[in-house]
Formats: sequence, C-alpha cells, structure tokens
Amino acid sequence: MTFPQKAQFEPLRSLFAFRTKIPRHSRGLAQDFRRKVAIYFERSKYRVRTIETQEELERVLQFRYEVFHREFQNKMIPFGIDWEALDAKADHLVIEDLQTDQIVGTYRLISTSFGNTLYSNTEFDLDEFLKTPGVKLELSRACIHRNYRNGSVITLLWRGVCEYIAALKADEVIGCSSVNTMDGREVARMISSLAKQRSQLESFTILPRESYLRRNGLHLVNQSKVEAIPSLLQVYLKAGAKVSLHPAWDYDFHCVDFFTVLKVEHMKSNFKSKYRIE
Repeated sequence: MTFPQKAQFEPLRSLFAFRTKIPRHSRGLAQDFRRKVAIYFERSKYRVRTIETQEELERVLQFRYEVFHREFQNKMIPFGIDWEALDAKADHLVIEDLQTDQIVGTYRLISTSFGNTLYSNTEFDLDEFLKTPGVKLELSRACIHRNYRNGSVITLLWRGVCEYIAALKADEVIGCSSVNTMDGREVARMISSLAKQRSQLESFTILPRESYLRRNGLHLVNQSKVEAIPSLLQVYLKAGAKVSLHPAWDYDFHCVDFFTVLKVEHMKSNFKSKYRIE
C-alpha cells in the first residue's frame, strides 16, 4: 500500500536525482530518526527487521533510488537517494539476503501512534477520516529488487508487516495503491471493476486534494495494457481491503493512486493464517 505529508513536510522529488546523502538542511530531521517498533526474524536465507540507525536509513534510501528512479524512471545518474522528510518519522522494514547482507526489499511504516502526519493526506483529504478512533498504520514506498521478486520474498516481507501490525495493535492499515497508467479509459475500467467487486469504501467519501485532481486533456494513453487490477492491490483486496473510487492523479510519477483501507478486524482468516497475524 503504498501508501505521507503536506504542510511543513514537502516531497523533494525534483532534487532526488542529484543526491547521494540526506540533504544538509534535512540532516537534523534524519538525526531524529529512531526505531519505534522492533521486528526481527530469519527464515531460510533472509533476514527481516526494522532498521535502527541513520546509516541504515541512508542504505534504504539508496536502495529505493535504485528501484524507483534508476529502474522505473530510467534515470541515468547512478547514485542518489529517494528521500522525503517523513522518512525520518517512519519505521522502515527491510528484508536482507543473509549471504550478501544486501537490502532486497523494503516497506515504509508510519503510524498515528507516533504522529499525525501521513503521506496519504498529501494526496487525499483525510481530515475527517483521521478523526475516527483507532490506531492507523500507513504502508508506503514498497519495493523489491528485480532479482528477488518472487513469492517467498513477498511472503516474508508481508509476514514482517503483519508482525508489525500485531506489535502495534493497529486497527486499520491504510495507504495509496498505485496503478502505473494515466489512460483515462483504463482508469475508468478499473473503477468499474472495483465497483462490481463491491470493493469500494462506503463509510467515507475520500476525495483527492485539488493538486491531485485529473487535469483535462493532460492524461496519457498507455502504449501497453496494464493489469485489470494490479497484483499488489489484488493482495489488499483479497485480505479484505476497501478503496476509494476517486483516485488521485500523480503527474510527477505518471500514475493514479487509490486510497486503500484494511480494517484488521475484518481481515480475511486465510490471510491472517498465511501471514501469521494474531
């Protein structure tokens, strides 16, 4: 779920490509980074844990740069970081290859237990939603190294997420589920499919903020088809999640985002069993 900030926390996307370290004016924020919830386990040839230090945070940001900017956006600059100020306020779950000690996957975890600033609230108007009771856990910036995108790594990463949910006693898991298209026709078909599956969020009407509304005449037609409903969003739906049928249009990253809510008490029993959530 991908799953951070407005007000004083502004994404610094335009500068990502030129950074190899956390920017000087944000070092104070990064120095405040601390692990909130300890997760650690090893399975087979992998280690799953929440990171502890600023140095480990920089490794995560470098890894995200490799995936989001080098691989997905074809940026030519070989070194950089994928930094947002909220990274200092979050926990970061990583999966590491025990043979190489390299990070091969990560999730950013932000909980209302530790603050009220969420990434989703920059794209969607969540003011009324956030007034509702219960601990909310936001998932964002999920990525896996291209050589490790297999069922076992995804399962272990999700098991780590579920251990975090249990440790936090979270009531709801939320985030922005991204779809890599800006083709209005494809988005309309996806919304129709979600409605037919009764996957829409009914307790609230969640709308995108003004800067994330669709701009007439500026959407793009995809050259290749996207999945009817992307696989990561399908995972959330199979777990029992609901989505707002009013997506945010992200013209910086050329995708649309669906605000997604999974109530832990409504999580499907087979999902809980698979990922061992109590």
